Amino acid sequence: MIFMVACVTPYYPNITKYENLFVVDGQLTNLTGPYEVKLSRTFQYDGGIEVLGAGVQPAEQVTGAQVKIVDDTGLEVQLKEISSGEYSTVDTIFRGVPGKSYKLQIKVNDEVFESDFETLKALVPIDKLYWEYKPQDNDGPNRVQLLIDTHDPTNNTRYYGWDYVETWKFKVPIDVAAKAEWKICYKYNTSNFFKIGTTIERNNDIMDRHLFQYIDESSNRLYFRYSILAKQYSFTEQTYKYFENLIKLNQNQGTLFDVTPYSLVGNVKNLSNKDVPVLGYFVVAGASQKRIFIDRSELPWEFNPTDGFDDCSTKIVRVPASLTDFRQNHLVDSLMGVGYAIYEQFSVPIDENTPGWQLSLAKPQCFNCTLTGESKVPDFWIEKKDN
Repeated sequence: MIFMVACVTPYYPNITKYENLFVVDGQLTNLTGPYEVKLSRTFQYDGGIEVLGAGVQPAEQVTGAQVKIVDDTGLEVQLKEISSGEYSTVDTIFRGVPGKSYKLQIKVNDEVFESDFETLKALVPIDKLYWEYKPQDNDGPNRVQLLIDTHDPTNNTRYYGWDYVETWKFKVPIDVAAKAEWKICYKYNTSNFFKIGTTIERNNDIMDRHLFQYIDESSNRLYFRYSILAKQYSFTEQTYKYFENLIKLNQNQGTLFDVTPYSLVGNVKNLSNKDVPVLGYFVVAGASQKRIFIDRSELPWEFNPTDGFDDCSTKIVRVPASLTDFRQNHLVDSLMGVGYAIYEQFSVPIDENTPGWQLSLAKPQCFNCTLTGESKVPDFWIEKKDN
């Protein structure tokens, strides 16, 4: 009889040289600026080094750098540090021009970093941005899918990317009479990764019904009113391949069949020390954008999103007026110890001889929307008109 024994032996590579790598995250398009570049450095993580492309978690923001964008005619546009590690153009007129090439130059102390020249491809307008309802199936629960149709009649784009900014209206369930501005707010969310797609295997440069976002009932985005601004990018093949590999690295499932982790190097180089890799990418792309709104009243009745406030409740406690600190009351102290706060108080008698206070307590996010959103109505916001 022959017995075969198999096992998996952990392998711990020596990757200490990646402890302090430079990370660049920047973008230039033809859309109105400002354009931002973020600079940081990698750090040692949980006894090892995280080196998976943009999956690197920066511990140190790079401050005091000299950053500029240079075009193929030698024109230089300076960027100013607006916060720790974040640099932005201040020239309000400057924007990328399709057909021209641009590179990023960075100087930090005695080190110089520079990206390759990238040509800004012509923008391709979004033909249609729309949504459709998808009932529960093998691919997921009840959900609303956001779709894009686009095409390039010249067949010159082929490589596309998309990102988005979501905005939605929400209301807290508990009213505070003296704080009407705490009732209704707006929340924002920005996509973390580019969604990508290519028509390279098609005869025509047409992208139809491309799914780039979906929203299910576990979110309160569609409870009242929702808007999404989708941006579409015309990528070079090099840019597309970079993000394609980045997505593969970040979709590891923890199985033996995953892509072997490696350091994904972008289009920025360390000119002072060419043996040290630089992580991240300076994206140069033609871009177009389109916005749509979705109102709860437009959705099918079977779609029942949460309002996001399932754990909200009000607790009423009466305490003697003689208390100098309400937390001297054991019930108030117990509630505040688990995150409750007083949002209203009224003078009421405890009995005919004892004046007191009636306190209303709840978790702050249940009565003050400004803790998780903004009360100012966005400039682009349009409410649905009643028919």
